[in-house]
Amino acid sequence: MKQPLQTSIWSFRDVRLVLPARALSSAGDSIALIALMLRVSEYGGPGTMTALLLAFAVPTVVMIPFAGRIVDSHDSRTVLVSASLVQASAGIGLAFGDGLAETLVLVCLLQVGTAVSGPAWAALIPRIVGEDLVGRTTGTSQALVGVATLAGAAVGGVLVAWSGDRGALLVDATTFLVLAVVARLVVTRRRPERGVVPEPGAMTAGLRGIFSDALLRILVPCLWMFVLAGEAVNVVEVYLITGELGLDAAGYGGVVAVQGAGAIAGAWLTGRLVGAITRSRAVLAGMAAIGVACVLMGLANGVVTLLIGSVTVGFGSGLLNAAVGTLVVTRSAEAVRGRVVAALNGTARACSLFALVLGGLLGALLGTRMTFVACGAACGVAAAAAAVPVLRVKGLETNDSAQKVLSH
Repeated sequence: MKQPLQTSIWSFRDVRLVLPARALSSAGDSIALIALMLRVSEYGGPGTMTALLLAFAVPTVVMIPFAGRIVDSHDSRTVLVSASLVQASAGIGLAFGDGLAETLVLVCLLQVGTAVSGPAWAALIPRIVGEDLVGRTTGTSQALVGVATLAGAAVGGVLVAWSGDRGALLVDATTFLVLAVVARLVVTRRRPERGVVPEPGAMTAGLRGIFSDALLRILVPCLWMFVLAGEAVNVVEVYLITGELGLDAAGYGGVVAVQGAGAIAGAWLTGRLVGAITRSRAVLAGMAAIGVACVLMGLANGVVTLLIGSVTVGFGSGLLNAAVGTLVVTRSAEAVRGRVVAALNGTARACSLFALVLGGLLGALLGTRMTFVACGAACGVAAAAAAVPVLRVKGLETNDSAQKVLSH
């Protein structure tokens, strides 16, 4: 189904249901993360916090071969309702359980649901709005999620102080129940083709889908390099802001908020871009902007320079995430979209795990400022490495999924 670009995405009933509900769920996740970090901090030091972060990340990686296959092999309504109910159940369990082991197990269960629901929603969007409006819908969705995440972070601490972590986690569980209801109400459905026999090696179809595309096989590995370098600075960011530049907790929160605002603007702008050529350039621009901004933050002598760098990092991240998300969906065959998105999400999360280790090592070896400078330079190298082969790719606008005929 094709739609003219002048059509507003809000003219689609299902979009009016899905995008606000997903943003609301993101706000709940942000609230829950604060509640869980505060809970886990009571059990010990950095080791327990690392365990919590691993519980959030590892299931997405482990589910790479399974999540996408579930999405592509079953009715989207069944998948989305079931995944949301699993998440809601995990949220309720977290609200009424407080042991460390119990918390970690339930967080893993929560993330298993997320590993399935994320690709399911991404694969359903083209069915709702048509191929031509995927970019605008993705950018708008990520901008709304950014706003909701900031709001959730602002509310989370207050909510925990007012009602304890149980109240905050019940709020998160409620957002998943809302999402389950919305999934049931969505009219558009994505179903596997009848009579199609899954090909051998179906569990690796996601990665094969990425590497079979001339553009994605360049951009996605560069994205992995970027995640390693760009997210490594997260480990030392708090030390740069509070230690090197002397800001207090409120100042740290302000810097994070500015970065989030930049990400919202970047995602919104990317949603207005049209075509694979423009979006691929947005990916490169996002990488380069983050690289320059990290170097700037590492060399910052005052708050103004730090804020400029922070908002640029956020803006670049918004460009990068929205553009890659759109390219992966629009340049994948419809029958394997769930698996391709799951492969992208899982491999990116795996790189995030390695980035935590890399950031710690670089922080110990180079210090806080030079870690920012080195990682920023690495991001710039990744952007430059991708630019030449990307600009040489021919026929970008004719390779979108609507033009493709690939085997299931």
